[in-house]
Amino acid sequence: MSPEKAPRAPRTRARIVRWAVLASVLAAITVIGYLHQTAGTGRPAGVDALCPFGGLETAYALVTSGFLLKRVAISGVILLVAALAVAVVFRRSFCGQICPLGFLQEMFGGLGRRVFKKRPVMPTWLDRPARYLKYVVLVVFIGLAWTTADLAIRPYDPWVAYMHLTSAEVFAEFSIGFAVLVAAVVGSFVYDRFFCKYLCPMGATLGLISKFSIFKVRRTTTTCIDCKACDIACPVNINVSEAETVNSPECINCNECVTACPVKDTLAMSTSGGKRLSALGTTVAVVAVFAIIVGGATVAGSFEWRTPSLAQEAGAGRGNGAGSEGADGDTALIGDFDVSLIKGRTTLTEVSEVTGIPASMFQRVLGVPESEQGLPLKDTKGTYGFSPEDVRTMVELYRVDPAAAEAYIPLGSSEE
Repeated sequence: MSPEKAPRAPRTRARIVRWAVLASVLAAITVIGYLHQTAGTGRPAGVDALCPFGGLETAYALVTSGFLLKRVAISGVILLVAALAVAVVFRRSFCGQICPLGFLQEMFGGLGRRVFKKRPVMPTWLDRPARYLKYVVLVVFIGLAWTTADLAIRPYDPWVAYMHLTSAEVFAEFSIGFAVLVAAVVGSFVYDRFFCKYLCPMGATLGLISKFSIFKVRRTTTTCIDCKACDIACPVNINVSEAETVNSPECINCNECVTACPVKDTLAMSTSGGKRLSALGTTVAVVAVFAIIVGGATVAGSFEWRTPSLAQEAGAGRGNGAGSEGADGDTALIGDFDVSLIKGRTTLTEVSEVTGIPASMFQRVLGVPESEQGLPLKDTKGTYGFSPEDVRTMVELYRVDPAAAEAYIPLGSSEE
């Protein structure tokens, strides 16, 4: 008796829905990145608040001291929790069903398949050891983050570079990350999901957890016709046709193998007890878990969708015990203000409001007219020959001797 064919329509629908989810996430995050770089007050949060790996980098500081690393927002931790929750149930579904960088690679991989017709495969002698590189990257950058209390991976992160493509900072501060981004998409043009397979530390983290996931791709050997369609479809080159249960940490749970299988009920996401979930059901379930966690955090006011103002960031610092009360009961900002909060995105208007330094002094020392002090420092530094570090120095001087601040001569360094 010949095996029953799997209906084509449900398989096609599952693939379309997965691509639609991935495309929507990529489009949304791209718009957020653009608006973060170009919008003024109330602009969307930056990449550091919207990256789950940042949550992993700050985990040690959060557990041991109750504080987040600089730049990291609690929303990064929430996204990490969501990604881990999904991994416990559905393996590396964050990679295969949600990750915008993963989809960017997948698009270039699709173009590559059209060009090469038959997808090139990395030689086994090079592929196998190269897969361990992402675990090295994970250990190195987590170790650096936990020992230096800073986002060590930031200058090298291709996703941070992507989110700064519309900013001059992409070459000034993220040139290495931009190079890695180019390598990721060019590599994916030749070898599918190049960055995911060889360099992604987040993928390494989720891969370790996926060993213990509840749902995995399982193959019914009695109905398998050994057509190898699943092997050909797999973007991370797993030989699905040789396994009864796909336990490889490389599996990103994209379900491309499941939707490629021409035999009904031969490949499916299922538990060890036999409970099955369709490819479409998997995508819906993954999105639902993410939406519930992120949505709940948003309703609770814990998820950062907008960049806080300098005053809000300074206030958060005082809430962590950094502040002091003045004689009139108001918080003495200039005395305890952390000048490291002044970044390229900060405006002189914000600095003036928080520190009490008159706008007229910034005009005299830095040359920026009051009408332009509402612009981000990164947009004015080139015109007026100063850097954010000059502004930090002025604040430091002002808290000791306002006259010294007024006499300060900007150095005009190129940082930030």
